[in-house]
Amino acid sequence: MRTFLCAVLLVPLAVVLLGFALVNRESVVLHFDPFGFFEPPLAYDVPLFLPIFISAAVGILVGGFATWISEGRHRRAARHHRREVERQRRENEELRRERALPPLPPATMIG
Repeated sequence: MRTFLCAVLLVPLAVVLLGFALVNRESVVLHFDPFGFFEPPLAYDVPLFLPIFISAAVGILVGGFATWISEGRHRRAARHHRREVERQRRENEELRRERALPPLPPATMIG
């Protein structure tokens, strides 16, 4: 099901991006030297779609990295809670052994 949904979303997106690339094949000059006005040493002729796709990819990467950084506190809290649950589970098992009670079922079977 997930593969089907992925195909339903990605195939039309790929067709649109391919059409965009085919329509925007005109050559543009990219200048990477802000001070070389007349003969810039770092200038390249590239198709118009290339800087657009590259800037979109860089934006996606930077946005993903920023999201990952901002969610760090949630991952840290989840690790803390996981350790706390494990500590309490060990303590519970220890108390059950001391009182000769049957062990608890594995955590996957609870709830």
